[in-house]
Amino acid sequence: MGRIPSWAKIVLFLSSYSPLFAIVALRAHDSTHSVFGYQLEPVGIGPVELSYLSLSFSVLTVISVVFLALMIRMNRTRQGQLSEIEHYRNRSDMFTEYLLVYIFPFIVFEFSNIYDVAAFLVLFLTVAAIVIRSNRLFVNPVLIGFRYRVYEIETEHDRRILLTKQQLDGNDMTLNTAKISSDVYITTK
Repeated sequence: MGRIPSWAKIVLFLSSYSPLFAIVALRAHDSTHSVFGYQLEPVGIGPVELSYLSLSFSVLTVISVVFLALMIRMNRTRQGQLSEIEHYRNRSDMFTEYLLVYIFPFIVFEFSNIYDVAAFLVLFLTVAAIVIRSNRLFVNPVLIGFRYRVYEIETEHDRRILLTKQQLDGNDMTLNTAKISSDVYITTK
Protein backbone atom coordinates (compact mmCIF):
# COMPACT_ATOMS: atom_id res chain seq x y z
CA MET A 1 0.00 0.00 0.00
CA GLY A 2 2.61 2.54 -0.99
CA ARG A 3 0.24 5.43 -1.56
CA ILE A 4 -2.76 6.17 0.62
CA PRO A 5 -5.67 7.88 -1.18
CA SER A 6 -6.49 11.42 -0.01
CA TRP A 7 -9.90 10.40 1.36
CA ALA A 8 -8.27 7.66 3.46
CA LYS A 9 -5.72 10.14 4.84
CA ILE A 10 -8.57 12.38 5.93
CA VAL A 11 -10.35 9.52 7.70
CA LEU A 12 -7.10 8.44 9.37
CA PHE A 13 -6.56 11.99 10.54
CA LEU A 14 -10.11 12.11 11.89
CA SER A 15 -9.54 8.88 13.82
CA SER A 16 -6.65 10.51 15.66
CA TYR A 17 -9.12 13.09 16.94
CA SER A 18 -11.80 10.61 18.00
CA PRO A 19 -11.04 11.14 21.73
CA LEU A 20 -11.72 14.84 21.20
CA PHE A 21 -14.85 14.09 19.18
CA ALA A 22 -16.16 11.92 22.01
CA ILE A 23 -15.52 14.75 24.49
CA VAL A 24 -17.27 17.27 22.23
CA ALA A 25 -20.21 14.89 21.80
CA LEU A 26 -20.57 14.63 25.57
CA ARG A 27 -20.15 18.37 26.17
CA ALA A 28 -22.57 19.36 23.39
CA HIS A 29 -25.24 16.78 24.18
CA ASP A 30 -27.91 19.36 25.04
CA SER A 31 -26.77 22.38 23.03
CA THR A 32 -29.12 24.12 20.65
CA HIS A 33 -27.92 26.03 17.63
CA SER A 34 -29.52 28.41 15.22
CA VAL A 35 -28.47 27.97 11.60
CA PHE A 36 -29.80 30.51 9.09
CA GLY A 37 -32.60 31.40 11.51
CA TYR A 38 -33.67 27.78 11.96
CA GLN A 39 -33.44 26.49 15.54
CA LEU A 40 -31.86 23.03 15.81
CA GLU A 41 -33.34 21.39 18.89
CA PRO A 42 -31.92 18.20 20.46
CA VAL A 43 -33.19 14.91 19.03
CA GLY A 44 -34.63 12.17 21.22
CA ILE A 45 -32.89 8.82 20.85
CA GLY A 46 -34.49 6.42 23.26
CA PRO A 47 -34.37 7.95 26.75
CA VAL A 48 -31.60 10.42 25.78
CA GLU A 49 -31.82 13.73 23.95
CA LEU A 50 -28.80 14.68 21.86
CA SER A 51 -28.02 17.77 19.85
CA TYR A 52 -27.24 17.53 16.15
CA LEU A 53 -23.68 18.55 16.97
CA SER A 54 -23.39 15.75 19.51
CA LEU A 55 -24.85 13.21 17.07
CA SER A 56 -22.49 14.36 14.31
CA PHE A 57 -19.40 14.02 16.49
CA SER A 58 -20.57 10.63 17.80
CA VAL A 59 -21.01 9.29 14.26
CA LEU A 60 -17.66 10.76 13.21
CA THR A 61 -15.96 9.06 16.15
CA VAL A 62 -17.41 5.63 15.37
CA ILE A 63 -16.77 5.77 11.61
CA SER A 64 -13.18 6.98 11.92
CA VAL A 65 -12.19 4.45 14.59
CA VAL A 66 -13.78 1.56 12.69
CA PHE A 67 -11.95 2.67 9.52
CA LEU A 68 -8.62 2.80 11.40
CA ALA A 69 -9.21 -0.67 12.83
CA LEU A 70 -10.04 -2.08 9.38
CA MET A 71 -7.02 -0.46 7.78
CA ILE A 72 -4.68 -1.78 10.46
CA ARG A 73 -6.22 -5.25 10.20
CA MET A 74 -5.92 -5.32 6.39
CA ASN A 75 -2.27 -4.32 6.53
CA ARG A 76 -1.38 -6.74 9.31
CA THR A 77 -2.74 -9.69 7.36
CA ARG A 78 -0.85 -8.80 4.16
CA GLN A 79 2.19 -10.70 3.07
CA GLY A 80 5.08 -8.68 4.42
CA GLN A 81 8.80 -8.76 3.94
CA LEU A 82 11.48 -9.57 6.44
CA SER A 83 13.19 -6.49 7.83
CA GLU A 84 16.44 -6.78 9.71
CA ILE A 85 16.46 -4.10 12.39
CA GLU A 86 19.87 -2.74 13.24
CA HIS A 87 18.83 0.01 15.67
CA TYR A 88 15.52 1.09 17.16
CA ARG A 89 14.13 3.76 19.40
CA ASN A 90 10.78 3.67 21.18
CA ARG A 91 8.76 6.69 20.01
CA SER A 92 5.54 6.02 21.93
CA ASP A 93 6.17 9.41 23.52
CA MET A 94 4.79 10.83 20.27
CA PHE A 95 1.30 9.77 21.40
CA THR A 96 1.51 11.93 24.52
CA GLU A 97 2.95 14.78 22.50
CA TYR A 98 0.05 14.51 20.07
CA LEU A 99 -2.52 14.60 22.86
CA LEU A 100 -0.96 17.63 24.50
CA VAL A 101 -0.29 19.64 21.36
CA TYR A 102 -3.10 18.68 19.01
CA ILE A 103 -6.06 17.61 21.15
CA PHE A 104 -5.88 19.27 24.55
CA PRO A 105 -6.12 22.87 23.24
CA PHE A 106 -9.40 22.07 21.48
CA ILE A 107 -11.08 20.96 24.71
CA VAL A 108 -11.44 24.57 25.90
CA PHE A 109 -13.60 25.55 22.93
CA GLU A 110 -17.20 26.39 23.73
CA PHE A 111 -19.77 25.02 21.34
CA SER A 112 -22.63 27.20 22.50
CA ASN A 113 -22.90 29.26 19.33
CA ILE A 114 -22.29 28.73 15.66
CA TYR A 115 -19.33 31.18 15.59
CA ASP A 116 -17.42 29.13 18.14
CA VAL A 117 -18.09 26.01 16.08
CA ALA A 118 -16.88 27.83 12.93
CA ALA A 119 -13.69 28.97 14.74
CA PHE A 120 -13.10 25.39 15.86
CA LEU A 121 -13.49 24.14 12.28
CA VAL A 122 -11.03 26.71 10.88
CA LEU A 123 -8.37 25.77 13.41
CA PHE A 124 -9.11 22.07 13.02
CA LEU A 125 -8.77 22.21 9.22
CA THR A 126 -5.44 24.04 9.57
CA VAL A 127 -4.12 21.34 11.89
CA ALA A 128 -5.46 18.66 9.51
CA ALA A 129 -3.50 20.11 6.60
CA ILE A 130 -0.30 20.19 8.65
CA VAL A 131 -0.64 16.65 10.03
CA ILE A 132 -1.61 15.08 6.69
CA ARG A 133 1.21 16.78 4.78
CA SER A 134 3.83 15.94 7.42
CA ASN A 135 3.05 12.19 7.28
CA ARG A 136 2.16 12.02 10.99
CA LEU A 137 -1.09 10.17 10.39
CA PHE A 138 0.05 7.18 12.36
CA VAL A 139 0.88 9.12 15.49
CA ASN A 140 -2.63 8.36 16.58
CA PRO A 141 -3.67 8.05 20.25
CA VAL A 142 -6.34 5.50 19.29
CA LEU A 143 -3.52 3.10 18.43
CA ILE A 144 -2.67 3.00 22.14
CA GLY A 145 -6.14 1.56 22.71
CA PHE A 146 -5.32 -1.04 20.06
CA ARG A 147 -2.10 -1.79 22.05
CA TYR A 148 0.35 -0.49 19.43
CA ARG A 149 3.75 0.99 20.04
CA VAL A 150 5.65 3.31 17.71
CA TYR A 151 9.33 2.74 17.04
CA GLU A 152 11.79 4.56 14.87
CA ILE A 153 13.90 1.82 13.35
CA GLU A 154 16.96 1.65 11.15
CA THR A 155 17.46 -1.16 8.68
CA GLU A 156 20.43 -1.71 6.44
CA HIS A 157 18.80 0.48 3.77
CA ASP A 158 16.70 3.15 5.48
CA ARG A 159 15.07 4.68 8.54
CA ARG A 160 11.37 3.96 9.18
CA ILE A 161 8.50 4.31 11.60
CA LEU A 162 7.25 0.92 12.78
CA LEU A 163 3.86 0.20 14.34
CA THR A 164 3.89 -2.99 16.34
CA LYS A 165 2.19 -4.69 19.25
CA GLN A 166 5.51 -6.29 20.17
CA GLN A 167 7.96 -4.72 22.53
CA LEU A 168 11.28 -4.58 20.74
CA ASP A 169 14.03 -5.91 22.93
CA GLY A 170 17.57 -6.91 22.09
CA ASN A 171 19.84 -6.44 19.11
CA ASP A 172 19.74 -7.56 15.48
CA MET A 173 16.06 -8.46 15.26
CA THR A 174 14.22 -9.60 12.17
CA LEU A 175 10.51 -8.82 11.82
CA ASN A 176 7.97 -9.37 9.09
CA THR A 177 6.70 -5.91 8.07
CA ALA A 178 4.37 -4.38 5.51
CA LYS A 179 4.58 -0.86 4.11
CA ILE A 180 1.63 1.38 4.98
CA SER A 181 2.93 4.64 3.55
CA SER A 182 6.20 6.18 2.39
CA ASP A 183 8.17 5.59 5.60
CA VAL A 184 5.64 3.87 7.87
CA TYR A 185 5.54 0.09 8.31
CA ILE A 186 3.52 -2.31 10.43
CA THR A 187 4.41 -5.77 11.69
CA THR A 188 2.46 -8.51 9.97
CA LYS A 189 1.19 -11.81 11.29
